[in-house]
Amino acid sequence: MESELYEAAMKGDVPSLLELLKKDKLLLDRIMIGNHTETPLHIAAMLGHLEFVEEVLAQKPELVREQDSQSLTPLHLAAAKGYLNIVVSLLRVRPEICFVCDKYGRNPLHVAAMKGHVDVLELLVRARPVAARSVIEHGQTILHLCVKHNKVEALKPLMDILDDDQFINLRDEYGNMILHLAAANRQTKTIVFLTNKGVDPNITNLRGFTAQGLLAQGQNTEIAIEIMDSVPQTSGNLDPSRRTGYANNMATSFHPPVVEEDKRETKRKWQHNMHKTLMVVAILLATMAFQTSITPPGGLWQEDKNNHTAGESIMAENYPTSYKIFITCNTISFVASLSIILVLISGLPLKRLRITTWIVMLTMWVAVTFMAVTYAISILVFTPLTEFQNTEKIIGYAVLAWGGLMALIFLCHVVRLIVKLVRKVLKFVRKP
Repeated sequence: MESELYEAAMKGDVPSLLELLKKDKLLLDRIMIGNHTETPLHIAAMLGHLEFVEEVLAQKPELVREQDSQSLTPLHLAAAKGYLNIVVSLLRVRPEICFVCDKYGRNPLHVAAMKGHVDVLELLVRARPVAARSVIEHGQTILHLCVKHNKVEALKPLMDILDDDQFINLRDEYGNMILHLAAANRQTKTIVFLTNKGVDPNITNLRGFTAQGLLAQGQNTEIAIEIMDSVPQTSGNLDPSRRTGYANNMATSFHPPVVEEDKRETKRKWQHNMHKTLMVVAILLATMAFQTSITPPGGLWQEDKNNHTAGESIMAENYPTSYKIFITCNTISFVASLSIILVLISGLPLKRLRITTWIVMLTMWVAVTFMAVTYAISILVFTPLTEFQNTEKIIGYAVLAWGGLMALIFLCHVVRLIVKLVRKVLKFVRKP
C-alpha cells in the first residue's frame, strides 16, 4: 500500500490518496515512523502537485517537518523549484520550518537564493527574516550564496529587506565579503550594484586583497578601466591619463602575492596535517609502550613460589641483560611519544615555527626506532633455540632494511636542505 501511495504522490493523484487513506487511516503515520528516504509530501512538493500537497497537509500536517536523507524538508524542495503556491501552503502550516537546515546547514531561504527564485525568496524572508541572517558552512551568509551563484536579482531585494550594513559587510572564514566574491568572479553588474549600495571596496580579505585587487587579476586593461569607470567610489579620483597605467600596474602587481600566498597556504596545510598525523602516531606508540611495560614479554609471576614475588617480570629474572636493554628502549619510546603529545597540546604557536615541526618529527623517528628495537628483543628472547638462527637472520635482514630506509629518508632531507640553501645563496648573490 505504501508503494501505491508513493505512486499517487508521483502523479499528484488526490483521489487515489483519499482511497488509500480510507483503507488504512494510519498509512501516513506509518510513513512518518518508517525507514523511508523521503515522504510522499517531499515528492509532491518537488514535482509541484499543489492539490496533493494541500490534501496531505490537511490529513497529517506533521509531515511538513519531516526531513529526507539529505535533511531536506518539503519546503527546501518547493523553494528550490520555485513553486510559490506550495511554499505558501507549507508556511501556512508551520512557518518555523524556515529555520530547519539540510546537511550543509542551509535553510529554505538559502536554497531559494541559490536558485534565484525571487518571489519565493521574498515570501520566505518576510515570513521569517531572522532565518535569512543565519550563517552556513565556511561562514557564508545568504548574500554570499547569491553572489557565489551569480543571482544578482535575488541579491537586490535581500539588500533592501535586510538593510543592515553590518550583515551586508560580513566576511566568510576566508575574509571575503560579498564584493570580494563578485570581483573574483568578474560579476560586473553585481560589483556596480554593491558599490552603489555602499559596500566598502577597500576592506581586505585574509590574503590581503581588496575587491579591486581581485578584479585586477587576469583582467585586460580595457575591462579593468570599464569596471573602474562604473565604480566611481574606487576610481573617481583618477584622471583618464592615469587610469591605463593604474590598471596595468594592478594587473601585474597582484599576481606574485597570489603565488606566494598559495605556497604559504600549502605549507600551512602540510604542517596542520603533519601535526594531526604525529599526534595520532604518538598516542598509539605511548599506548603500546605503556602496555608493554605493565605486561612485559613472558608475563609476570602469578604467585609467591620459589622465592618469586607475584607481579615480578619473568623476563627480568631469566634474561637480565636483555631485560635491561628491553626496558630502556621501551622507556625511551614512551618518553619520546609523551614529549610529542605534550608539545602538540602545549598551545605554542607551532604553525609559525616550522622548526618545531621538524623537531617533533625527529623525536617521532626516535620513538618509532626504539619501539622497533623493543619488538626485536622480545622476539629474540622468547624464540626457541631450534628456531633461533632462522629468527636471528630474519631480524638481521629487517634491521638492515630499516637502516637503509632511515638512511634514504635522511639523505632526501639533506638534499632538500642543500637545495634550499643553494637557492637562498643564489638569490642573495643576484640581488643588486
